Amino acid sequence: MPVITILIIALITAFSGYFVVSFPPKAVLIGTVTLGIFIFAFLSTKLSLVLLLFSMLFSPEISLGRLSTDRSIVFRYDDILLVTIFFSWFFKNAVLKSKPLITKTPLLVPLLLYTSLFIISTFIGILKGNISFYKSFFYVLKYVEYFLLYFMCVNIIEPEDIKKYSRYWLWIFIGVTLYAYYYYFNAVGGDVRTTAPFEAPLNSPRGAEPASLGGFYLIAFSFLLALMKQYGGKIFVYAVSFFVLAFPAFTYTFSRASYMGLVVIFVVFLFLGRERRIFGILMAIGLTVFIAVMPATYQKVESRIKNTYSGEYATYKIRVLGADLQLEESAYMRYASLITVLTKHLPESPLVGKGVTGVGLGDNQYSLLLGEIGVLGFFAFWFWIFKIYGMASEVYKKSGDPLFKSVALGVTMALSGLLVQGIGVNTFIIVRIMEPFWFIVAVLTVVYGNLEKSQAIDKKIGKKVEK
Repeated sequence: MPVITILIIALITAFSGYFVVSFPPKAVLIGTVTLGIFIFAFLSTKLSLVLLLFSMLFSPEISLGRLSTDRSIVFRYDDILLVTIFFSWFFKNAVLKSKPLITKTPLLVPLLLYTSLFIISTFIGILKGNISFYKSFFYVLKYVEYFLLYFMCVNIIEPEDIKKYSRYWLWIFIGVTLYAYYYYFNAVGGDVRTTAPFEAPLNSPRGAEPASLGGFYLIAFSFLLALMKQYGGKIFVYAVSFFVLAFPAFTYTFSRASYMGLVVIFVVFLFLGRERRIFGILMAIGLTVFIAVMPATYQKVESRIKNTYSGEYATYKIRVLGADLQLEESAYMRYASLITVLTKHLPESPLVGKGVTGVGLGDNQYSLLLGEIGVLGFFAFWFWIFKIYGMASEVYKKSGDPLFKSVALGVTMALSGLLVQGIGVNTFIIVRIMEPFWFIVAVLTVVYGNLEKSQAIDKKIGKKVEK
């Protein structure tokens, strides 16, 4: 046995012994599991990615305390998993040098610009004393984590893997839906709404975050509709069946912003899905009738929507386009957060904003965006949004594979729905929405890259034929 191998084993043994006797059992367990995941990810990166997929929706949260009245430090087990797999993949690439550490994609520059603005604006806010380093660090880290997930998945996933990952997503979708029904019909207390796994205990439904589940379903429904458009036969039947299975669970979120997102998704489907336009209209009508024939559900949905602008809770008056409008408290707070940012925070720091956590949390993606990273950040946000639309458009127009076209159409609809949901929800910072979202964008990027390679090869062949 080579001397170097003996030395490495001796060092690992010595470190392990020191670790075991120096730290509490819980830390030893976490460290051992993390090391095991690191080794597993190094040996089989694609299988570790499957583990990460399931953890996105089925990972419990670990609260590390509150930073303020509206923000707290929350870690999830998939945060540890993601970071561990990322460093394992990074180390593997550095050792084997099989792929570049950062793949050039259409989103590379926009995301680097967007991330840089978060860091710069937050650093300026810390220097000015407007925000604390400790308060903002964890949120900046979370934003960066999403993009690490994207670039890692782009490097790991191959076009031939997409069908396999689609099946895994189907099982995740079924598991989340079954949990949503279980929670809704077993939770105890007032205002019970469906929620994603491990977000709130059964005896405390007010701690749930239904909009997170609503955002996940906007992504899932977009891909089911895309499959309905591109396929016939069994796949079409399965897609319709799964949509119908999950629709009541989505309805029970009673998330108005998610409802608006689904309406927009259907509008995009009707606009792009010409071959299934009549089917889309009939399906939308059928889902509406489905709610209407369930009296208890219909009353709750109707009450949830109407209470936004009428009834005993709509006590806040605002003036829009010369007309008076009544709003209930949560809707008014979203409106007020935007007005506060436009009239107070943005004039104080128009270009780069006040930094992450510098303007609180107003449950409105666009007021948060303008307040934290200013006008430059706002344009950087739309820069990568339009780049995603551009990739999806190219794949949808030029790819002949129905699965790849489904990916492109699904991303287009999902992104449209999430942008609308962002009017009433901080959609683009919510973990259970953004991790699935950046994964599907990574899949789209892989398809786009494969399409570009195919076109480049075709051009070379064409030039040789001409000669």
